[in-house]
Amino acid sequence: MFYRMEFFCNFGAKLPHMLEKITWEDASLFDYINEIEYLYIPEIDDYQYLININKGTRSEESADKKETPAFGYSEIVTIFKNRYNEGKLPKQNLYKEYRLCMGSRLRELKLDPDKFWCLFLFALDYCRSILTKGITMKATPMEQLQALLTMIDNAQDNSMFLQLKVQKKKTTIESPIALQFLAEAIKKQLEHADTIAELHTREAKDEMESTAESPLIVYFAKILLDFFNTQEHIKSKRKKGANHSLKEMEVVSRLVYFAELSYNKSWTDIENETLKGFLNRYKDYEYPNNVSSIYPEFTVY
Repeated sequence: MFYRMEFFCNFGAKLPHMLEKITWEDASLFDYINEIEYLYIPEIDDYQYLININKGTRSEESADKKETPAFGYSEIVTIFKNRYNEGKLPKQNLYKEYRLCMGSRLRELKLDPDKFWCLFLFALDYCRSILTKGITMKATPMEQLQALLTMIDNAQDNSMFLQLKVQKKKTTIESPIALQFLAEAIKKQLEHADTIAELHTREAKDEMESTAESPLIVYFAKILLDFFNTQEHIKSKRKKGANHSLKEMEVVSRLVYFAELSYNKSWTDIENETLKGFLNRYKDYEYPNNVSSIYPEFTVY
């Protein structure tokens, strides 16, 4: 890591320090993570996390000891705090390098480097817990029924059929009238769907669907860029019509390289267009239906 970063870090500067353990007395360090939670879950004060999946055996990560969150802080923050204190976070040992490499850029954005460090660690940990170590879920019965209704509603009368296969036997419904009747019957039953828990039950697939490097980078970058959107002092400095400033894009690009999500040095070039290109290329990317193996439900896309 030192070898790769030395060309854009000043290792002659005085080395700063970060707390080895975070207590609830230091909870202001989680302020930037809270900003992201409030952005993605606007009604977080009344939100009941849907714990992703109950399995017969729990992974090492999901078996982290439970702790009651402090007032004003969520279960996600509590899990992050415990993982930090247990040294389980990727790149957690690189705080000094992070400060030397990113400190001046964060000061230009008037951001607290320690709070942003926690946000960076969380974003990286969360992305990996979904896209490289996550649990791929089957669609719920409700999602399957809604997908069927959408297809029937959007289909031309003569272009659709429904085939059902049971073991070696199968039957096909080709009549538009029959399919529309089926759709209306499903819609009628779904009027009471909120009271039928089984329709919303999620099951895990036997194998996890992992995500390639590039979409993972975009997922990670989006969390950080969305955080910038919560900071009015950052938004006010952008050029008219710009989604993000050059400095914001530079910070995220360098963190992509720092986190070793990519080994391409183009991520560290000043005014590089790599991140912008990735965001455009994968803006409509369909991520696998994964849930985190560590954290409760939390939606980025």
